[in-house]
Amino acid sequence: SGASQFSKDFQNASKSVQGIDKSAKIASISIGSMLKAIAGSAVVIGAFNGIRNSIDGAISRFDTLQTFPNVMQMMGFSAEESEKAIKRLSDGIDGLPTALDEVTGTAQRLATMTGDLDGAVETTLALNNAFLASGASTADASRGLEQYVQMLATGTVDLQSWRTLQETMPIALNKTAEAFGFAGESAQNDLYEALKAGEITFDEFNSKIIELSNE
Repeated sequence: SGASQFSKDFQNASKSVQGIDKSAKIASISIGSMLKAIAGSAVVIGAFNGIRNSIDGAISRFDTLQTFPNVMQMMGFSAEESEKAIKRLSDGIDGLPTALDEVTGTAQRLATMTGDLDGAVETTLALNNAFLASGASTADASRGLEQYVQMLATGTVDLQSWRTLQETMPIALNKTAEAFGFAGESAQNDLYEALKAGEITFDEFNSKIIELSNE
């Protein structure tokens, strides 16, 4: 009968709707599970990368600790001096966002230039502190270091290099100027003029930066 056929059609339609709803739920669960799996994988991958970076850092640090004394001895410094230098560098950056191979590279360069390994280590750590205290980026610190080393090598200052120091280590430069007795807005420029005129030598300037860093 018509009523009977209508009942069958209605039941079939209901089953179809239930099937769609069930499929939607299954799809929803599947998508949810997939997203959770992806999120879980991201956490695992992130943790793995973190462990890998830590291991890489540890290997790099170990290599530097082993290599630096050997390199310094080949450059003519004693084993005792070399071991003391690497320990001082390692202790000096402990807790700071500075890699050991970064400071050892600077110390080697300065020691080669001056023939004074102890002084090279002290200058390296003082400059590292000066750049960090002034909030310099890695690129700025590298730029400032280059200019500083050039002035230290020649024992003279030039305006372009001095401007670079003002940009990359302004806070440390202010403190150094004050330590030499210069004050006010012109303190940094007054210090530059004194260095330019030879009233203060660059070695004295360097020693003051080390002194302030140790304090």
